[in-house]
Amino acid sequence: MTTLRDAYDQLGRLLPEVEPFDALERAEAHRAFWRPPAVRVVLLAESHVFTSAPDMERRIVRLPGAPVGIPPGFVRLVYCLGYGENDILDRRITEPPNAGTPQFWRIFASSVDGSPRSSDFRATLGSSVPSHVRVANKLALLGRLRDAGVWLLDASPAALYGPGGTKPSSRTIDQAIDVGYELHVRHAIEAAKPSEIICVGKGVGDVLATRLRRTGASITVVPQPNARVTTAEHDLALATYRSVVRRGTGIRHERATPC
Repeated sequence: MTTLRDAYDQLGRLLPEVEPFDALERAEAHRAFWRPPAVRVVLLAESHVFTSAPDMERRIVRLPGAPVGIPPGFVRLVYCLGYGENDILDRRITEPPNAGTPQFWRIFASSVDGSPRSSDFRATLGSSVPSHVRVANKLALLGRLRDAGVWLLDASPAALYGPGGTKPSSRTIDQAIDVGYELHVRHAIEAAKPSEIICVGKGVGDVLATRLRRTGASITVVPQPNARVTTAEHDLALATYRSVVRRGTGIRHERATPC
């Protein structure tokens, strides 16, 4: 993984703190496992969440019904089933909390099942649902996502966000997106040849729009799921995921609504 190491070295000089290189390799393994055989749509987000050396001592040990070969190593990435699910780890993570990213599960569900109502979402993936049921639902959703040709990638292969939402300056985030994409993620997208790329966040779209258009894919920009926009704008973003995945008209690249 020469390009991954190159990106890590460059990002290590740029970011105020960088996680162990093994965390990036684990994230890559989880992404590779859920890569569709034929990628039609790439969801391009900013990064996974900072995964410390103590975090990485945990492993997934209880995952009944999982596909053969699913990576067992823990990393704070939505593709890792242990992220947000302490009950399937060999040891619980309490500090920082293993909260997961429910907003990305909502994006996944919207992409293949249509925009979920809050009650529907809680019934399948909410905290009130028993852990084994919730994990089974997540596995099924990841399977549907892969079958639909939808693949999540991060523009920065190194974490930009700490647990709880701590992050570097906006300028540093933009630089990390630029470096991570150019040195590593670009190669994955060029190899996948998607027909559609959805930038999850205005920042990703603004930094990478010109280069993403060179791939020949149709480019759509939606607000981040935690952006400070109206409920109607969030609902429109969720509907857009499904529209693009269905090979609808989508929307060509525009500057997104300010986040």
